[in-house]
Amino acid sequence: MDKLVVKTLIRQLTLSGIFVILVFLFAKIFFSVQSERRISSFSMETKNNEDLSFIDMITHFIKKFIKKLARLLSKSVFLTRYGDALSKKLLYANTNIDGLHLIAIKLLVTVLMQCIYLFTLILDTNTFSMGSFLLLSVLSFMLLDILVIILYKQEKKLIEEQLLQAIVIMNSAFKSGKNITEAIMIVKKELPSPIKDEFEIIYKDISYGLSLDDAFSRLYNRIKLEEAKYITASLSLLSKTGGNIVTVFNMIEKNFYNRLKIRNELGALTASSKFLYRLLIVMPFVFIFVIVALSPDYFSPLLEESAGHLIIFIMVLLYSLYLVVIKKIMKVNEV
Repeated sequence: MDKLVVKTLIRQLTLSGIFVILVFLFAKIFFSVQSERRISSFSMETKNNEDLSFIDMITHFIKKFIKKLARLLSKSVFLTRYGDALSKKLLYANTNIDGLHLIAIKLLVTVLMQCIYLFTLILDTNTFSMGSFLLLSVLSFMLLDILVIILYKQEKKLIEEQLLQAIVIMNSAFKSGKNITEAIMIVKKELPSPIKDEFEIIYKDISYGLSLDDAFSRLYNRIKLEEAKYITASLSLLSKTGGNIVTVFNMIEKNFYNRLKIRNELGALTASSKFLYRLLIVMPFVFIFVIVALSPDYFSPLLEESAGHLIIFIMVLLYSLYLVVIKKIMKVNEV
């Protein structure tokens, strides 16, 4: 029995290592597509591939296949809408790849993981489990979504921090007698990306004839931050009632500092509860991994019997309900 457990554990560790390597490989392709898209219009393609290494040839072939698959997926209305939703997150995930290309990569990862699963069944002569197959397919398909969401949240948090700096710079510029265009130009020169890119868009919007409150309203529609919404409301009130723009930006800057102070205090007070919340999210998966490592057949009745499928569905439903309820409770304390 001990030998069987060790053999199973070694097999699972080997498959985990292969999975990690494949994730890094596709992540490399995921981020390298953007570099090729940037320079493709400024470079010349050559028909001679003798100077390319074997790995480069494989990578080039996969990239071409991803592009063709993305063009094929664009014919689907549902996938096009799904790709547009992903593109909005990819825009602020520090990538230059669109949603359809990401869906194509996700499909390749899913098919590859399915092939690995079927290959392991052939080696171990195990019975096929539709539940395990579907679970692996869903997890493989959603893997890159998790990566995009993490990058999107990091970039959004960085924009939130830089937006306060931009308001301080604009307020100082207004106090020194600068106009709106000059203040925005100073922000573009002083601050790095991503807020620099956002103010570049604001500068273009104003250059095309939009008002300042309309430009910041478009900013809010892109980044969905409450700070940008507050700026838009303040500037809209300024344009309708009139007033001193220096006074308005003094008020915005003071409000931002107060919100930041309150948010930091709440973050310190709720740090332990947030840690407990994240720990409770991870613990079920840790227990499942440990149980499967020690006894691979422990969950077989759940995966093979119809009653077990119903129990799994109820557990997933309760777990999802738990996440939603706890998340809403945590949102009560947010600024």
